[in-house]
Amino acid sequence: MPEIHYAIEPELAAEEFIDILRRSTLAERRLVDELVRIEKMLRNANLIVTARCDGMLVGVARSITDQAFCTYLSDLAVDEEYQGCGIGKELVYRSQAETPNAKLILIAAPKAQSYYPHIGMDKHPSCWTLPPIAHGSFASSSRRVDGKAVQASNSSAAIAEFFDSISDEYAGAIRRCVPRYDEMLYSLLYYLPERVAKPSRIVELGCGTGNLSVAIAKRFPGAELTAVDLSQSSLALHAQRFASENDVRSSEVIRLCKDMRELEFGDESFDLIFSTIALHHLTSPEKQQLFQSCYRWLRPQGVLSYSDQFVGDTPELNEKHMSEWKRV
Repeated sequence: MPEIHYAIEPELAAEEFIDILRRSTLAERRLVDELVRIEKMLRNANLIVTARCDGMLVGVARSITDQAFCTYLSDLAVDEEYQGCGIGKELVYRSQAETPNAKLILIAAPKAQSYYPHIGMDKHPSCWTLPPIAHGSFASSSRRVDGKAVQASNSSAAIAEFFDSISDEYAGAIRRCVPRYDEMLYSLLYYLPERVAKPSRIVELGCGTGNLSVAIAKRFPGAELTAVDLSQSSLALHAQRFASENDVRSSEVIRLCKDMRELEFGDESFDLIFSTIALHHLTSPEKQQLFQSCYRWLRPQGVLSYSDQFVGDTPELNEKHMSEWKRV
């Protein structure tokens, strides 16, 4: 058992923090490539507990606390090589000890949900979250709130975190948000040219919890489906859904947890590429690059079939669409 030294380090360096996030695998859920934002996360936290072995940072717990009612433990990271030594548990307990009058609260990463009951924490059934509406200089896309344009991040980590948080409700929520959603899926599958009537390999970009994937598997039962999404929680529900539905249970499905902007497939790998309500997360240059990649990935006579949300051609038409959406 290595000798571990614990301390309160309010001035922990951003570079060290990013390094331990990467060594703990928590980096896949944090914006580790945005140094300025990481700096703000550290400087605006008011409780940072560290664990070191021979001077090297092997664990950290970053919290925000009012010292009286609640302590939110936002980041708990332990180097993979030191996991199983009780470091995470000790970081949690030391964080609680620093704020003895406050209740300690955290949101577990999908892969860590089974860990916290073992260290004495109770699961709360009524946690609700809202995604950020503004990231200032960190932003690269925009949306509208109360009629005003606000910036929102389209980084992999931000998108993944948002869809992880709503994965349980996504299948029902998307039908409320997109009128005639099921008709849209039908159109994607049943208006394809005859030359791709019997595809052998299909990829879906941004598969979510599997609404379109299930329809693809039913429409093309003999095809291999590669389902891509950057939300691990959504992919877990995707797998559960395929396992529970008899008519798609035997489908051959490959699931990839990856940003579609970082995908690498061989040339002429697929007969069909599908996507729905996903490409709007990309900037215009990113869309152009992805479409070029899709062209390479498609076999001769292959087809890209996708649907998404678009602004109306004129303000009047867009307003009509919005009025119809509110009515439905």
